[in-house]
Amino acid sequence: MKSVVLTFALVLAAIFGPAFAQQSEYYLTGNFRELSGTVITDKGEQKTTFFGALGFQVVSGEKGLQLTLIELNLVSKGVLTSKGPTGTIGAILIDDDVTWYDSKTGQAQFRPVLSLHYQLIDQIKGFQTTAITKGENDQFIPFTEKLQGKMSARFPEALRAMEKGTTYMDLDVVFVLDVSVLGVISEIRLVGRVILDWSKFIAPALYLRIQPVFIGSGPTDPNRTGTAWSTLMSKATELWNRCGSVRCIKFVVNNPIYVNKPAYKVLDTTAEAESLRAEVDIVDAIEVFVVQRMAFVCDWGGGACFSSGTASAQVVTCDQQLAVPVPCPCPGFCPSTCPPCPPCQTGAVNFYHLAHELGHALNLYHPPHTSSTVGSNMEPSGFCCDNPNVQSAKNCRNASNPLLYWGIGVCLGRPDIAD
Repeated sequence: MKSVVLTFALVLAAIFGPAFAQQSEYYLTGNFRELSGTVITDKGEQKTTFFGALGFQVVSGEKGLQLTLIELNLVSKGVLTSKGPTGTIGAILIDDDVTWYDSKTGQAQFRPVLSLHYQLIDQIKGFQTTAITKGENDQFIPFTEKLQGKMSARFPEALRAMEKGTTYMDLDVVFVLDVSVLGVISEIRLVGRVILDWSKFIAPALYLRIQPVFIGSGPTDPNRTGTAWSTLMSKATELWNRCGSVRCIKFVVNNPIYVNKPAYKVLDTTAEAESLRAEVDIVDAIEVFVVQRMAFVCDWGGGACFSSGTASAQVVTCDQQLAVPVPCPCPGFCPSTCPPCPPCQTGAVNFYHLAHELGHALNLYHPPHTSSTVGSNMEPSGFCCDNPNVQSAKNCRNASNPLLYWGIGVCLGRPDIAD
């Protein structure tokens, strides 16, 4: 890792001159597993723990260190409310209005604004009806709430930036509900110590854990689903590895879980997809359910991401991505909600479908939404078309999910579109 960082720094210095080499830009990043938390609901004060990630960009200059909060991910198994259990609670940084840091005392103040989601919102409110999905109903966008935060932090006195090594941060955070959907959570408080790692020039890789779910009795079942899994996942890994020169995003894949209910092999309705999704809930991973085919999306591949951009995000895809009928059986076959096939490039495969759906899990929408790039993998193609084999810098920068965590790794690729 060190040699890669040094090489990258030398290349940048050669391009931009000695002034760049004299800049001192660092990153402080860390994960936490059991941070003590208190959630105030309409049933009163409840204790829980949170796991997640913190990240700061640090600039060392004549006036000392300047810290900018760039990552704050929070996840909890949930608490009770008057409307029932919240299910998984996930929150992610969307803004940081005020930052103050005293390098002599180590005291710091931040004003993070978080997007808050919990599964109970989906159960009661359903999903948003919006034109953002543009022509392909593969993204089920959840309603979210907003929290205004006050984060008091203490670093070691006279903290100095380092190329490597660790330090700590003691934090005391209060988040207050600002924009409500259900309003059953009014406040979240966190107290604890987080160990942070130093790095220079480049932030560490961000990882997202993936949980594949197949239909069958087990890995020896000759009729199990998941035959397309290794191809779809390898293509997703390859496409997101191209974020390397912008922001390294990688995947960790769990061993498959098997649901031995053959009726799920062919999903005829969205209601069946919802029933399947309820079979498995792994708090720290994005579940990807692989069925044989999905008849309710034109019966030639396709898939969907539910609760996109949240810790509760789940993807449903199918093995028929690698066996798409040609030509598309559109006339008199598809429901009106399906996009017209012509003029699209039909083919027997859709290698980059899972890469597209994981983009939705990473909070990206179909272009022309500002989160993603026109012509990139986030285009609403699929079904009888292949999702584009194109990554963009904007997609990489805007990717977010509360389940992202820091880890050691290098992405060697470059985005195809440098926007």
